Amino acid sequence: MKDVIKEIDTLCKSHQAKLVIVSKMRDVDQIEDYYINGYRDFGENKVQELLTKVNLHDDIHWHFIGRLQTNKVRDVVKYCYLLHSLNRYELIDAVQKEANKQNRIMPCLIQFNIAEEETKSGFNINEAKAVIEYVNTCPNIVVWGIMCMGPHVKDEQTIRSVFKEAKQLFEALKKYESDNIQMKYLSMGMSGDYEIALEEGSTMARIGSILF
Repeated sequence: MKDVIKEIDTLCKSHQAKLVIVSKMRDVDQIEDYYINGYRDFGENKVQELLTKVNLHDDIHWHFIGRLQTNKVRDVVKYCYLLHSLNRYELIDAVQKEANKQNRIMPCLIQFNIAEEETKSGFNINEAKAVIEYVNTCPNIVVWGIMCMGPHVKDEQTIRSVFKEAKQLFEALKKYESDNIQMKYLSMGMSGDYEIALEEGSTMARIGSILF
């Protein structure tokens, strides 16, 4: 697996993209193997599992990448470096309220369902301007970019077209940048499609299954 991570890491760096190792369903020993080799960004998608790992090392950046229930927001705001899945207004309000309570500015990515698949959550592209303007009124949230998932298909051109559209949206939203809208990251690409995502402009890849 060391050859695999080295190859992926090199590819990410060549595209100036950050690698987030998706450690969901992995034990702390498996995470430790990557930690001792210099990796610090790990992604989890369940709060209960995240809480079993947060004390592993103080300098790990925990990314929450799954669908977040509003009653679990407190722990994500407390422990996570970045929330990738800000995907509905109810959650925006809950994160703002909790971040204010904890006196923290919470970095988030707005999730868009660009593939428009029923199995995926996220805002539609035509909601982008309204969502950005809404989040811009939340003083305890800082938007660091957007996140999307590729379509669940095998056709490369279909996957590529979704990532192209995400890149266009990412660039378009830069005109709304402010103190709490900072379009730094385009989070897209997982184990099955990260190479296409990087080619289409991803600046953050979330990769798990092929690394374990």
